[in-house]
Amino acid sequence: MRLAPRLALTFGLLAAVSTAGVGLAVRTRFAQKETRRFQREVLGVCDRIADEVRRQGEADYALIAGACQNGELVQRVTIALDRGELDERRTGFSEIVRTQRKAFGLDELVVGASGGDLVGASPTTLVALGPREVDALLRGNTRTFTVRTSGLPALVSRCTKKSDGGRIVGMVGARQVDALLQRLARTLDVSVTSPWQAASAATSASTTEKSENALALAACRLSDDEGHALTFDVLKSTKELEANLDDLNRTLSLYAAVSAFVAFVVAIFLARSIGQPLSILAAEAGKVVGGDAQPLPLRARGSGEVRDLATAFDRMIQDLAVTRRRLAAASRVAAWREVAKRVAHEVKNPLMPIRAAVETLRRLRARGDPQFDEYFDEATRTVLGEVHRIANIVTEFTRFARLPEPRPQDVDAEEIARYVVQNHSSTTSDVALTYASQRRVPSLRADRDQVIQVLTNLVQNALESVRGSSGGAVSVSTDTDGHYAVFTVADNGPGIALEIASRLFEPYATTKASGTGLGLAIAQRIALEHNGELSYVGSSANGRGAVFRFLLPIEGPSKRSDAPAPDSVSK
Repeated sequence: MRLAPRLALTFGLLAAVSTAGVGLAVRTRFAQKETRRFQREVLGVCDRIADEVRRQGEADYALIAGACQNGELVQRVTIALDRGELDERRTGFSEIVRTQRKAFGLDELVVGASGGDLVGASPTTLVALGPREVDALLRGNTRTFTVRTSGLPALVSRCTKKSDGGRIVGMVGARQVDALLQRLARTLDVSVTSPWQAASAATSASTTEKSENALALAACRLSDDEGHALTFDVLKSTKELEANLDDLNRTLSLYAAVSAFVAFVVAIFLARSIGQPLSILAAEAGKVVGGDAQPLPLRARGSGEVRDLATAFDRMIQDLAVTRRRLAAASRVAAWREVAKRVAHEVKNPLMPIRAAVETLRRLRARGDPQFDEYFDEATRTVLGEVHRIANIVTEFTRFARLPEPRPQDVDAEEIARYVVQNHSSTTSDVALTYASQRRVPSLRADRDQVIQVLTNLVQNALESVRGSSGGAVSVSTDTDGHYAVFTVADNGPGIALEIASRLFEPYATTKASGTGLGLAIAQRIALEHNGELSYVGSSANGRGAVFRFLLPIEGPSKRSDAPAPDSVSK
């Protein structure tokens, strides 16, 4: 990935991750505070319900107490009780009690006299109360309301009034807690559940409705002054809490997306200001590698550091151009010195026997030796042989110096390898010469004749190394990695000594009694001029023989090569 998209992606990810991290911290903090607030709200609802129930109980007590002090029903009952007319008027009093209960809005209302005498009760299920139960009702707390915990829980309020005859008349009213709690729950948008068995149908319905959502729970307690207490649970849907958290999540996600987008835009501008000058520098560096760099100043825009880099690059190109010219000149001088030394050495060797033969002929001729004629034939053969040897050295050197430039064309690497193997198969009856293709090599651009020349040299060297040994074998193979065509020539001969392995590709370096030692040097020059490589890999997998590898680029040699031009070499 290039620098510009990498910077944009990095800045965007950093902005998104930073915003997400801050958002997560804010969300966690907000969720904690909102959850505590919501729980306090639920507890507040619990307190409000308890307060409302208590106020209702106080209101009921005030109503009942007023009925005893100023109410007509209690007054009439006391009069009938003093006159002894209670039994005759009991039915009428019962009807008045029923009407009075509905007027008070109570669930239960009982009117009785001391001794357990029941005057009237509503609803009718309370008519069955016995004297003890009635008397117990009248003897309860008359100073405030009380909480009834047995049976159906209720708020109980009572009052008593003494008749002129000394009899006690009392009124007891009760309001069931379940209905009151459900009414308050609907008003406050909560649900109420209680442990007592007489839960109303409204409670179950409301709980079922609320159970579809998550619920927050608070335990509530309702007590009176006498220590009687009822416990119930308040349930509130967390839908509101979840909605608030979802809204916060959407807001944070939006901010993260906006931050990432802004970061991407800023990163694109930054990446262009940095990446474009670096791309120019990279292109110029590529030209340096290809030998096409021009010592012209770069017009790279960017920050101070980028401009400094461009200035340093310009100075480096100028220095490199000077250094290349000096190095090329020094390399040519050194190369020709080495070649001259080796040619002189190769030519000097045959001159020694020529000189010796000529001096012997002159000496024999000067003293009139009768063996002159016999030695003359032998000496001239020696001189002619060594002269022929000198001629071969000069011819091979001329070929090395005037090697033509490659003329690339589309060639089939496998077809060339098979061609070379077939040409040498007829001369290798005692050697196993084989060819194998590892992976299909695509068509490549190369000089077909020069590639054949390199492979021929490698195959001939391999055949000479195994000739005369039993079980000699030479293998040629082709392979590719998608960019290069790879030719491999391997044999199972005696191998190459370490002292000569480092000088294999130098001119006139050879271990053969015959030959000039220019074959591998010419082959390596062909490889270099194709932008390829010829190298000695080492011994085979079994530790014997030698393996040579010849690499050629699929796209072919570049138009300009680092190798010396043929004309410059021949001069």
